[in-house]
Amino acid sequence: MMNSRTPKRPEGQHGPFRGLRRSLTALVESKTFLKIFSLLTAVLIWSVLVASDGTLTREKVFPNAPVSVSGEAVLKSRGYIVMDDISELVPSVKLTVDVTQASYSRAVPTAFSPHIDLTDVTGEGVNEIPVSYVNASYGTVVSCEPATVTLNVERYITRRVPVTIVQKGELAEGIYVDTTRADPTMVSISGPLSLVAQTARAVATLDLSTLSMERASDRMALEIELQNAEGEAIKSDKLQITNQTIITDSIVAEVELLPLRSVPLDLAAFVKGEPAPGFELEGVYAETTALDVSAKPETLENITILTTDQPIDIEGAMADVSGYVRLKKPTGIENVVPSDVAVTARIVESTIERTFRSVPVAYEGAAADQRVTLMTESMRVQLSGGYTFIDGLEKDDVRLFVDVSGLAPGEYTLPVQIHIDNAPAFGCALGSPEVQVRIREKEVK
Repeated sequence: MMNSRTPKRPEGQHGPFRGLRRSLTALVESKTFLKIFSLLTAVLIWSVLVASDGTLTREKVFPNAPVSVSGEAVLKSRGYIVMDDISELVPSVKLTVDVTQASYSRAVPTAFSPHIDLTDVTGEGVNEIPVSYVNASYGTVVSCEPATVTLNVERYITRRVPVTIVQKGELAEGIYVDTTRADPTMVSISGPLSLVAQTARAVATLDLSTLSMERASDRMALEIELQNAEGEAIKSDKLQITNQTIITDSIVAEVELLPLRSVPLDLAAFVKGEPAPGFELEGVYAETTALDVSAKPETLENITILTTDQPIDIEGAMADVSGYVRLKKPTGIENVVPSDVAVTARIVESTIERTFRSVPVAYEGAAADQRVTLMTESMRVQLSGGYTFIDGLEKDDVRLFVDVSGLAPGEYTLPVQIHIDNAPAFGCALGSPEVQVRIREKEVK
């Protein structure tokens, strides 16, 4: 019979965990381990108790709780407006709240509704307004940072200003803007007193380059700009433009166009009478020779010339005559045409001709010992020039001569010269431009 008893291991041979077991046994039996184990057990038991009791509260911090603003409409109805941008002053606050354990994970900052109530404003100037909040059913606000906000407040007023349409750009050729009307003609401006008091008008700009006769009667929406009395723009998000209580930023412009054409002036009809004898009308000159005229198409077709029924009188004139001529305007002209036109009637002296026959020809410059013989002793002279000068001449006023200065005895062909005392410029045609001249020495007796 075999022995089933496990053989005893030889001395010095032990299992691989015998040392570890001894270390753990020693640790468990130590006082330090027992203290730590007791503490952890207490914490665990406390945590279980806290988790199981939803009424217990814990502190929760919201570092960037968004802030809303209320009461703005009420504040304006009381006649005040905040000049600051509250969203920049207090974009968010730091909320510290006590919330119940059961709702801790579900608690959000909006539940406490941090907000600034503008109905707390007391009047113009600087106002210190608290940041308000509400306590939720599961939590209470402990603190809010910042707790207040400083706001600058002005009077809120409304005034009505006129709407003005200004024009820019160039019209296409042949177009005239007959009328431009704004709808509405007045708008209401609401906002801070300091800005509204400066506002003089609401200006809408009409770009003339966009107009066409294809839309002779047109309506279009134009943006408006608020301006002060000097024409400088006033821009602020604190200003509100309304038309019959409706907020707007534009007006409707009604535009009526008409054709435009250049019509000549009847300059010949701008003078009457005749100049003095010996004078003539050289021409009639005006500051312009044509005017732009606009009218309905059927009317414009029949306007071919602009004349007058009050011409200037040049009867007996011996010099230029200037004056203003009143235009006779055809019926139906829509644009502004000058009532008077400056006109000058250019009066000049007439140029006439006269012929003098058998005018003597003399010589000049002969030496004392010379004898001069002219082969032609007289000739015909035709003069042309101003009426007053030529008409007043006598035959004796005309002197014809040849110059023989420095010539030795002999025969010469010399030009004939003419002289008239105090004569203005004139024209001259001689019967012969040259004459034969014989020069001899005088005989000594």
